[in-house]
Amino acid sequence: MEVVSYRQSVFLLSMIMPVTGHFLLLPTIFSMAGHEAWVAIILAMPLGFFLGFIIFRLHTIYPDSTFGGMLRQTFGKMAGKLMILPLAVYFLYLIIITFYGIVDFVQVIFLPETPRWVIGTVFYLIVFYALFVGIENVTRISEALLPFIVITGFAIAITTLGEKDFKNLLPIFEKGFFSLFDAIILTVGLYGEMTLLLMVQLRRQYERSQSLLFTNSILVLLIAIMFLGTVTGTLAVFGEQFVKTLEYPAQSIVRLVSFGFVERFDIYGIAVIVFGGIIRISVLHRSIGKGLELWFKGRGKWGIHVTAVALVVFFTVFGIKNYNHFISVYISKYYPLTVLISFFIPVFTWMIAEIRRRHKRSKAT
Repeated sequence: MEVVSYRQSVFLLSMIMPVTGHFLLLPTIFSMAGHEAWVAIILAMPLGFFLGFIIFRLHTIYPDSTFGGMLRQTFGKMAGKLMILPLAVYFLYLIIITFYGIVDFVQVIFLPETPRWVIGTVFYLIVFYALFVGIENVTRISEALLPFIVITGFAIAITTLGEKDFKNLLPIFEKGFFSLFDAIILTVGLYGEMTLLLMVQLRRQYERSQSLLFTNSILVLLIAIMFLGTVTGTLAVFGEQFVKTLEYPAQSIVRLVSFGFVERFDIYGIAVIVFGGIIRISVLHRSIGKGLELWFKGRGKWGIHVTAVALVVFFTVFGIKNYNHFISVYISKYYPLTVLISFFIPVFTWMIAEIRRRHKRSKAT
């Protein structure tokens, strides 16, 4: 069984989640909250910490199981098999929006003359290779890439300071707290992607290593800082009205940067989106496979992946009309609804697991 350490899980999810925050959610959160989008991110953080605690407790109660096994042990064999299905659909939805977003991003920004099917085919060949080498090797790649991305991100933030007017971030609560509700739920959906940690076998790397609760808290902080940096940076440079007209606001910031002979630092956008997307989709595919093990008992793993790819291609070709339809429906309407799965199922499972655990202890005494 492939195992990921607590520390490595921070690197892995820090490569996966910014793909959503940096370019899938930006247009929507700006349309929902305008210049107060950064406030919504901060207000959503407590729920992120709460989910980190839930994941910690579930891994403590069931240290040798992934979420499928946790559900089976908590609710019984049949109920556990049924409860994993919404999660499989959730992961498939995340693959669909990621795949469409990346193919559109690469074609619009970098390869406008290249057909989408070519970009998509090459991308999925790399994803299947990542599935073949396994999550431990994917995690090691994340460990190598994340420091480069974080350091470069800070360098870009510093380089563009002269372009920023932080008055664009004010005032706050201009229309009251409840006007930010939709943006808060959208950000909670981002933190909900931490549910992927339940689909991975986690372990403490060394005896003195920090607890999973600590590393989950660090993950929430890191994701919040990265999302806040992107949101505040684009708002401070472009202002609320102009930033709402940009398809990829984060990439527009990157294109303002030049380091010596490098006139535009587009490589940063490629690294975050493409490499992060490959890691993200491979882990999501693996999570679908792990979840459906309850139904297929480990048989037909690659058949599950191929079926998932066929569904992804079908929805991206026939289900999404264009980029505006993608943002207005698949992101703005559907993404906030994922909270019902990514939060409700883990929290409900934790509550029942704690009740069962205490009941067993009381009977034992």
